[in-house]
This record gives sequence, structure tokens and C-alpha cells, in this order.
Amino acid sequence: MSQPRPELDSNYYLQHFDELLQFVRQHYQAVLNADSAAFISDFYRLSHSAQQLLVRMLNRKGNVFADTELNYAEIGATAPLLDELSRAGFITALTTDDLADFWLRLTKDTLWQLLQLAQAELPDITGAKKSHTKPQLLGAALKLPVNWLALISKLPQRYVALRRQDALNYIYFLYFGRIEANLSLFTLRDLGIRQTGQFKQQFRPRFTEAAQAQLAYQLAKAKPAIIELGKQLKKQPDNTAALLTPWLEQVTGWPQTEDNALLLKRSERCYSLGKLAEQYKLNDLAIAFYQHSNGFPASERLARLYAQTGDEQRCRQYLQQLLDDPGCDEEWLFAEYFYRRKFGESTTGRKRSQLTQLLHDAPQVGIDELYLGKAEQGLMAHYAAQGYTVFHAENNLWLALFGLWFWHELFEHNDSALHNPFERRPRNLASGGFYQQFQAEIEHKLEQLAAPGASATLLAALTAHYGKANSLFYWHSDLAQQLLPLLQHAPKVDGRSSLAPILRAMAQDFNRHSSGYPDLLLIKDQQLQFIEVKAPGDKIQRHQLARLLALNNAGFSARIEKLQWIVDPNRLYVVLDVETTGGKAGTDRITEIGAVKLQADEVLDTFNTLINPERHIPSFISRLTGISNAMVAGAPKFADIATQLSEFLQGAVFVAHNAKFDYGFIRSEFARCEILFDMPQLCTVVNMRRYYPSLASYSLGKLCAEFDIKLTNHHRALADATATVELLKLINAKRQIL
Repeated sequence: MSQPRPELDSNYYLQHFDELLQFVRQHYQAVLNADSAAFISDFYRLSHSAQQLLVRMLNRKGNVFADTELNYAEIGATAPLLDELSRAGFITALTTDDLADFWLRLTKDTLWQLLQLAQAELPDITGAKKSHTKPQLLGAALKLPVNWLALISKLPQRYVALRRQDALNYIYFLYFGRIEANLSLFTLRDLGIRQTGQFKQQFRPRFTEAAQAQLAYQLAKAKPAIIELGKQLKKQPDNTAALLTPWLEQVTGWPQTEDNALLLKRSERCYSLGKLAEQYKLNDLAIAFYQHSNGFPASERLARLYAQTGDEQRCRQYLQQLLDDPGCDEEWLFAEYFYRRKFGESTTGRKRSQLTQLLHDAPQVGIDELYLGKAEQGLMAHYAAQGYTVFHAENNLWLALFGLWFWHELFEHNDSALHNPFERRPRNLASGGFYQQFQAEIEHKLEQLAAPGASATLLAALTAHYGKANSLFYWHSDLAQQLLPLLQHAPKVDGRSSLAPILRAMAQDFNRHSSGYPDLLLIKDQQLQFIEVKAPGDKIQRHQLARLLALNNAGFSARIEKLQWIVDPNRLYVVLDVETTGGKAGTDRITEIGAVKLQADEVLDTFNTLINPERHIPSFISRLTGISNAMVAGAPKFADIATQLSEFLQGAVFVAHNAKFDYGFIRSEFARCEILFDMPQLCTVVNMRRYYPSLASYSLGKLCAEFDIKLTNHHRALADATATVELLKLINAKRQIL
């Protein structure tokens, strides 16, 4: 039984805000600017009640408030506290800049009051009626030539606006590393919802120099501003150049820095601005922004724009520069591909680019079309039938190995880049700072990957830390089954594990090397294979190609496999029908199961049993099915036959007439037994409509009559399943032809 959640003290808003301010005071005194330092000192000069009221306002949406919406039992009278906050500069009366927020927060009644006041100044106002909607009234109000601030001051309620928000946002930024204008994480922690305390508890500041912190804050503020700029450009496309040009001046004015994390943020902002300029055909401006960005993907856009604007020589030279000194694998792959495409020649002597070659070499595998939309599942079944152990691994396999192997450096070392109790991922991973900081420790651990005790080390880490919430990878019950064979059977080159270069690349450039890994891990005879699955119409992304090449270069077997949808004549089917106490799988229960297993149109086995539904069968259901309460009283419960049924269904396609109904009931029953149930499905209703269109009815009884299929004892499970087998044969006959 779950424990009741703790109740929060009525003063919890203030307690959380005080905790944050004290943390910032302790860790960031050296980088606080004058405004933020003054904010903190002025806050602590306020009375306790004024502090409570201000923090309540800070934790609500918007910047404009009426005194009538600021009534809190634990705080008391609002008016004198608002006066105190005003004297301290935390709030003011409304100004013109506050009107946009004011209109958003206004109730319809107050808006009507304002219109009445406006009518006293402009008697000839007509058209606005109290019965109109709020948007209609607001539209009418905004057209009026009146001094709204003067009218607002005449309202019975007092309106105020928050001030000193930039100073506060800087404080939030120092604590969270982003502009986070609420303290919900503290609340979730106190309620026991947000896990904290599982990592180190002694924190170092994320910034030690004021200039570094100020530049980081500018770049953080630029992100939402650029998003807003994009929205503004959609509304004013003719004003694009005028709106974007000042940003180039701002970018040029950002101070130079040797901090890799800030260089990365700066590059991201410049790239975003370049994309906006390119979107609106301002190529010269786009090139200028991309030139301020550092590396890929801005380098790709630059090369394409040089080519697009006809500067062939510049394009060729730039591509050659990228090939000679690429910033990452993806940049080199792009440059190789684009150089060949643009200039019709190779810089490497190969006839094909690596991308083209990998796709050309990819084998094609026939997978039953029943796996449409589930390509990975189809290929997994294909290889499982050949005796392989198959896992859907993708990125999490590698992220988990990375996280567990370097757990101490990531989360527990005194110098780990976790800067507050809520952070679950080191802040220096993205910029390469993690490798720079722990290079000696990382290289030592990479050597240990090939040591005899490596498996024990990994298993110890997994056992010690299992379930600890982090933002690198997710835990699941099969993790050890995947990671241990990966570690044990990884190839060795010169006595070193082939895992080492993969994990080293992740440590050096986590952003680029944390995704794109192949979908499947295959294990057989202590050999590992990695497969990237591509269904018809799928495209391989450049970062996926980069990961495949990296794995192959490290010594692994990694490839693309292209799927071709086929009708497998040897597909194993289980045609199943259920009778139930009603029509809702979540609440009703099964009373009978009938199933027929067949392959190549030959019946291999049957399964049939009544089920005790553990509830009353309605009389109308008994009349329909012929199954009475007395008949099921001594029958097994579903839990009693769950294992037997699961084994009967193993490796087959689930077939039913209206499969959604039968599959839903079977899945719900397995879920009650805490058994995972997932099978490919074929619905004979859907497929009869597809292959035999224009029939009057697709009910089982009418279809049996139409195609002269014997159906006795209709609405009993095995009889209906047996008749449905004949429909499946009709469907497969058409599927083979088409």
C-alpha cells in the first residue's frame, strides 16, 4: 500500500524561495551582479508577510495582479503589504508596457466595467453589449482612443505589476542553469514525487567568473527571444531584414570566450538565426550568422549556400577544408557526399560515398507485411526464429553502459558537474568538458573494459545504482541481460575492448555521440551484431551512418538491413475467439477461449476452455452464447491457464474476427496476471473488407453464409474460431496473388 503524501506547510512557497536565495548567496556571491545582489538584500529587509505575498505573486502566471486575487489566509490584509512592496521597488502601478499582460488577465466583468468608464468619456460609443463574448468586448475596447491607465486607476480593485524581473531571472539562472521562473521542483521534492539526494550533495558553482556568468545569461535569454522573433517574422514577413539585422550586431557584440559550453550555446543561437534568415531568402545575412556559428550543422548550410549563390570556388575550398579538418564524423560525411555530388569527383578515390556504399551493401530481408508499422519487431522475430538472442537496443544500450561505467565521475565525484540537488545530468557533458576534467580517470576505466573483472564491476554498479533517477538513460529489467554480453563478447583489438573508442567519443562529444545507434543487438555463439532497420520508405540519417561506421571501425559488426514486405507462406497463426460477460475489456471478463493454431493452411493444434470470470454472467449474454453461470462455476480462472495459453500463442500471429475486441480482452487478462502481452495482429473483418469489397455484411455469420463456410454452434469460442480459420485462408489466397 502506497504511503500518503506529506502535507505541505502553508508557508512552503517562502521556504522554497528562501532555500534558493541562500544557495545562491553561498555559491554565487562572486558572480552576482549589482541588481541581483540588491534584489536579495532588499527581499530580506521586507516583513515576513510581505515576503510571503511577493513569493506568492512570483509563483503565479503573468506580471499583472489585482489586489482582489491576492487574498491568502496565512498572509492577512493585502493593501499595506502592497504598499511595502511598492516602496521596495518590487511592484509598481501599471505602465503602458504592462497593458498587454493586463488585457490577458482581465475578467469579462472587469472589462465591461472599463467599457462603461470609457463610455462616460466617449458618449458616442455604440455597439458593445454586455451579452457579447470577452473577445468581442476586448476587440471593441482596443479600438477606443482613451487613456486606459487613467481608467484602470478608477476601477475599485488595485492593479500592480511585478518589477525587477531581470534581476530575479539572473538569480534563477545561476541556480538552475536556465531561466526557470517557478519553484515546482522544490514542491515535488517535498511531496516525495521528485527524487533527490541519490547523487553527491556538496555542490560547486557552475560559474566562477562574472563575465562568464553574464555571457551565459545573455545566451540563455537569447533562446526564447529568437523563438519569439520567429513568430514575429511570420506575422511581418516584409520586415524580416529590419528585424534580423540588429541581431547580427548583437551576435557580433557577444564577448569571445574559451569556455566550450558557452561556445556551443553561442553557435546554437547563431545557427537558429541563420536558419531564420535562410528561410526568408536573406542569404547574405544567413551566411553571416552561419559564419559566427562554430562547426556542424552550420558548416553544411554554409557550403550549400555558397553553392546556391553560385560561388563555386568558395564552395570547393570550404568543402576541402571540412574534409581536411572535420569537426565531427557527420561533418566529414556531409563534405564527402556534397563534394562528390557538386563537383562529380572523389577526394578519397572511392567510386561511391560511404553513405551510398553502406546503403548499396545493405542486404534485403523479407518480413511478413503483418509487421507493417512494427519493422523492428518483425526483424526481431525473423532472427529469433534463427536462434539469435535479440534485443531492441538503440541508444539506451550505449547510454546505460556509459552511465554505469563512469557513474562515479558523472554523479558522485567532488568535481562532478552537478550544481544543485535537482540536476540529474552533468552540465559539462555537452561541451566536452567532462572528458577534459576527468581524462586520466576515463582513460584508466577504458583500459579496464578488457580486464577479467569488467563484468563484475559493471554488475556491481548496476546493482548499487539500479532505479536511481537520472537523465542519461532509463532502467529496465533486461538491462543486465543486454549489457553483460555486450561487455563480455565485445571484440578486442590489440588487447583493448572495441567498446573503448565508442565510450571515449561519448565522453569527448556527448551531444553528437549519444544518439543514432543501431536498432537491434543480435547475440549468437558469443558473437555480437548490430542492425539498423530500414523499412520501405525509411531514410538513413547522417548521424546513424556515423554511428554505424564508428562501430565497424572499432571492430564490431554493424550494418543496415532493408526490409521487403512479403506474405510468408510458412507464417504461424493462432486464430482465436473469446466469449465474455460484456463488451468492455477493462471491466468485463472472459468466459470462454477457443483457438486454432495453423501453418500453411494446416491445423496444428487447438486450445479450448471455459473460464470462470469471477463475476455474474448477465442473462442476455447467456441467451446469446449458451454459457451459463453454472457452466463456469467449476471452470479454471484465467490466471490458472495463463501460462499454457501464452505458450500456445508463442511465435504466432494473433488472428480474430474483429481482432481489436478479442486482442483487447486477452491483453487485459494477461495484464491482471502481470504478464506482458504483445503480438502482431490480423483482423479478418478488416482484411475481408480489403480483399473482398462490396459485400452486404462482414459479420461472421453473414460471411460464412456468403462463402459456404460451415458454422455450427455460433457464439461458442472454438466454433467461431474454426470458422474464422476459413476466412483467413480466403484472405491469404488473395494476399499471395496481390
